[in-house]
Amino acid sequence: MSVSSAMPKRLDHILPPMSPRAPRHQKTRPPASDAVDAPLRLFLAVSLPEDVKHLAGAEIERLREHGWPVRWVQPEAAHLTLHFLGETEPERAELVRLALPGVVAAHAPFDLRTAAFGVFPSFRRPRVLWLGLHGPVHRLESLQQDVVRSLRGLGIAGAEEPFHAHITLGRVRDADGEAVRVRDLPERVKAAFVDRETGAAIAPPAAPIPVREVHLMRSHLGHGPPRYERIASFPLGSRDSEPR
Repeated sequence: MSVSSAMPKRLDHILPPMSPRAPRHQKTRPPASDAVDAPLRLFLAVSLPEDVKHLAGAEIERLREHGWPVRWVQPEAAHLTLHFLGETEPERAELVRLALPGVVAAHAPFDLRTAAFGVFPSFRRPRVLWLGLHGPVHRLESLQQDVVRSLRGLGIAGAEEPFHAHITLGRVRDADGEAVRVRDLPERVKAAFVDRETGAAIAPPAAPIPVREVHLMRSHLGHGPPRYERIASFPLGSRDSEPR
């Protein structure tokens, strides 16, 4: 037998050529929340005086006794939100900090006061329970609009829903409460928030809210209630346009 006949036959004409294996893409984990380059969960708000926090806390404790399926806010962390920025890169957060002092300072300080109870979006389908505001609310709306307009210039989109000034008391959960089912909640909330004879919204005793500064806040989420950290403060009607 010849050497050539002993050699195995080539299989190129039988097996298709193998394509090169594509390199595996390594999964990249997002940076830890405490990393230097981690996005910041930011919002702009007006702080509330202690009297208003005590008022909100007392009303929350009173409403909590109804056993509603509601996740109540922590009164000591209550605030008046102007705009939610969401996840923001640190570089853009610095641009916000530098852009807003002059915008806020163009507005003179003013005073509001707490008003009646209300809900979003409606009493037929309550999702957020809140405490309203009285006074020159149009001035707060003007301040909020100027702030949002400035943020749009930095590429930060504004909220699609119209601004409605309020102090959040609680948010409705999807699971039934201790004593009240979700489907029965609309009727119970309306009975507690609206006077049956007059049809007017019920209001606790009013407490003043001085509007003197807008704060850039960072929220830290984790186990338990969120924790809020003040990043910068922008005074109203101040000649000093530097952020504090």
